[in-house]
Amino acid sequence: MQPFISMEKPMRRILELIPFALLAACADVNSVVGGACAEGYVEQGNACVLAPLATGSGDAGAPNADAGSGDTDGGGSDRSRDGGAQTGSDASSTTSTSTAIDPSNLCTPPEIVCGGVCVDTSSDPNNCGSCGKVCPSNACVAGKCVGSAPGHVVVIGHDYETSPTVFSSQARVLTNATLLPASNPLRVMSYEEFADAPAVQNAEGLVTAEAKQLGRTVSFASVGASSTVSSTLDQNAFDVLLVHDQRRAPSGTLATIGSAWQADGHVAAFLHAGGVVIVLTGGGGTGEMPALASNAGLLDVTAQTAITGSLTVLAPADAIGSGVVSPYVPKPSTVTLDTEANGGDVVWVVAQNGAPVVVHKVMP
Repeated sequence: MQPFISMEKPMRRILELIPFALLAACADVNSVVGGACAEGYVEQGNACVLAPLATGSGDAGAPNADAGSGDTDGGGSDRSRDGGAQTGSDASSTTSTSTAIDPSNLCTPPEIVCGGVCVDTSSDPNNCGSCGKVCPSNACVAGKCVGSAPGHVVVIGHDYETSPTVFSSQARVLTNATLLPASNPLRVMSYEEFADAPAVQNAEGLVTAEAKQLGRTVSFASVGASSTVSSTLDQNAFDVLLVHDQRRAPSGTLATIGSAWQADGHVAAFLHAGGVVIVLTGGGGTGEMPALASNAGLLDVTAQTAITGSLTVLAPADAIGSGVVSPYVPKPSTVTLDTEANGGDVVWVVAQNGAPVVVHKVMP
């Protein structure tokens, strides 16, 4: 009979060696300092691995900043790695220290972090000058969009004085037009000199709601003087010029503004670089928005007629008509437009009995 051999001591010895085996496993990775995982690494699966990204609060499970948050530096200033080495059997229940890491240090200058990757904003056409700024021409030099690209003029015969339902057809034609550029965040110059505040708020609210659904953000720069449009409108600073219905403009003023915009050439240059100009008109006030659009060289509109009743989408395949349910009944202050013929660079998107209400013109 074989003598009885106790396994108690050998098992105890094996258990005592387990921590040293774990440290040895970490030692096989080039991240061990003083027998523990180096700062920025944690022990996982018997190996030292990069600690998960965390917010500045040290919560390793917090997601990274949304790329559409408007953080033009790539959203990294509050990101950090949990660099505390866990020790002891209850390490998972203790709060470890965190050392903030500047994401820009992970990139070789002049590159910076945009959307979690290193990019050179001096030459990247999708992040030109800042994160998310997309060049319509696909050319970025020294942080500025250069070259030419087709621009877009959209004239909408709604003024949004009475707000339609979010995501309704009337809302969709406006949001389709405003969100046409790919930049994120999207920068909109909002010309409001003689516009009614409720109409401005309603229109901007619709665009903001739609952008949020798409994971995008929009910033609106309010402009209260037509001369400011001429002096500051630039494709590198803005993606869209939104001209609200100037219902309170004195008679003759809008025609003068349109002529001034055409004479100074800034709006034309903005369009030539691939910008988007949207003109809203519902026939209110002196009803002279057609004069502004025509004199500015945007779209030749000789007259407008107030209407009621349902509208039909004529061009559902056009970018402005995409997803617009047809027919639809708009809110009050809707007009048809006597304008350029349908065809070529001009698309009648929405109409009533063959008369256009929404027109999309591509500016080559």
